[in-house]
Amino acid sequence: MTELSDDRRRMADALRDLREQAGLSTTQLAGRLGWSQSKVSKTERGVTLPPPADVEAWARATNASGTLRTELGSLADDAAVEFTERRKVLAPGRRRVQQEIQRLEEAASVVRVFNPKVVVGLAQTRAYVEAMFRLGRNRTPPEHLGEAVDSRLARQATLGDRSKRFELVMGEAAVRRLVISPADLRVQLERLVELSEQPNIALGVIRFDAVEREHQYDAYSVMGDPDLDDEAIVSASTVTRTLRIRSAAEVREYIEHFAALRAAATEGEPLRAFLRELVAELDSI
Repeated sequence: MTELSDDRRRMADALRDLREQAGLSTTQLAGRLGWSQSKVSKTERGVTLPPPADVEAWARATNASGTLRTELGSLADDAAVEFTERRKVLAPGRRRVQQEIQRLEEAASVVRVFNPKVVVGLAQTRAYVEAMFRLGRNRTPPEHLGEAVDSRLARQATLGDRSKRFELVMGEAAVRRLVISPADLRVQLERLVELSEQPNIALGVIRFDAVEREHQYDAYSVMGDPDLDDEAIVSASTVTRTLRIRSAAEVREYIEHFAALRAAATEGEPLRAFLRELVAELDSI
């Protein structure tokens, strides 16, 4: 398990103490809450960070005092948003970061990713991934580049799990920018065509001439759904930090925003025809 933040550790310890003081096993508490025993266990070990509503339910089920319930509610709100400074996740830490993202993606029933200017990570070819690590604000040292690239590409294995749904949306700039050579971009576009034909993947591009329903803002991913999964998280990056949001209400807002973005995207055969046009343009360069 990855290192826990102070708030997350305090939350996990407090919830476990409440269960033990109430004289309940994890199975008995799960029965009271209508959860799986696994969810109770993961929650009190800090593997899963509970949303405020789950913390309140746990406190009620273990007969916590009103004062403690208030304190736990505040702690849940604070723990629901985590910041990771990007300078702390440089290689070889990048490998650990990619592994943690992979864990979240593998546990999620649905993964939604949006990027207005870059091909989404789950769809990137090796050449594109290498360019992303070379061009990033915190550039990966050459001696660690191969390891970092391999760890990101390893995440794509989850695309083969047909029990999961992937919704990948990009802006048109993402499929036009020459962050890699024209020859490599041709391979990247062909990879997008291939992924768009996979039944558990909905891949879309918001074209420049699309009638948009929502402002695109910045890139983000939503791993899981609070109405379907034990854990749901939004990950969004700035120049210096990665923001992770676990509040169920905010995650739902991102899902709604993503749905509005996707409504303006070109998908299916029209998308494949568009991508093939771009490939033809590259052939003339």
